[in-house]
This record gives sequence, structure tokens and C-alpha cells, in this order.
Amino acid sequence: MPTLTQEIELDVAAAVVWNSLKDQHTLFPKIAPQVFSSIEHVEGPEDGVPGSVRKISFGSIAPPGSYVKEKILAIDMEKHTVTSEEIEGGHLQQGFSKWVHTLTVVPVNDTRSKLLLNTEYEFTDSKAASNGEVLERTKEGMTQLFKAFEGYLKSPDVTIST
Repeated sequence: MPTLTQEIELDVAAAVVWNSLKDQHTLFPKIAPQVFSSIEHVEGPEDGVPGSVRKISFGSIAPPGSYVKEKILAIDMEKHTVTSEEIEGGHLQQGFSKWVHTLTVVPVNDTRSKLLLNTEYEFTDSKAASNGEVLERTKEGMTQLFKAFEGYLKSPDVTIST
């Protein structure tokens, strides 16, 4: 199965990044309102645990009404890893039949971390010319989002526990 991989280094400790990701439903719309208008728990067990489903509504960068529903498949608190699968909208409306995303936060040292992003995907039409463009836009978007996240976490007004 094809895989999209990406590494993003952040000038923030891994524990701070991991703990802050638990609040992404409030942080991401605040940090990048043009990308996310809201992130909300819509079904399953409590938000952020395996089996829970959240709906991410996109901001002004996407056509009105654009969203993705994703289901949390697994979380490993010790390894700082979360895996989710898009089950409706998002990439599934852009020519993909499968989109499973794993994010791992790895310490580089006491003050730096690395995000390892691994996405397994399948195309509904493997010959579609736009598939490569969507993958490239996804990588660029993830880099921009997490660099904005880094900037937020480094702000002197923000206090995050480790």
C-alpha cells in the first residue's frame, strides 16, 4: 500500500507537544482558523480514545461545508503515537478510498522534538492526475500547521504542562 511519510522538527519538547495535542480541538481552530472552523466529538466513547469519531469542519481554505470525519484507531501514550482513519469527507472526497494517518512525537533532546507522520492511502482512481497534487498539498499543509502550532507553543503567553 502506498505511504506518505513526513518528518517535521519542532523547537518544543516532545512532552509539551504531546500534551498540547490533547487540546487540538480548541487549539487548531484558534491557531489556524482559515484551516479549521471547528473540531468536535460526534460519536463513540469519550473524545480522543480509540473508537471515538470527530468531525473536523474546514475554514475558508476549503469550499463551504467541507469537513472530514475521522475515527481514532489506536493511541499509545508511552510512545506518543496516535492513529486515525478518515471515514467520511476529506481525502475520501478527493480520489482516495483509504486514508489512515499515524502521528508520533519523538524527543530529539530536552527542548526539541520531531513529528513522524505516516499516512497509508489507496486511490479510487490510481491514474488521476490530481492525486500527486493532493499528496503534495497535504504535506505542505501539515508543515504549515505544525510550524504554526510550534509558534503558538513557544509564545510567552502560553503555559503548557509537561
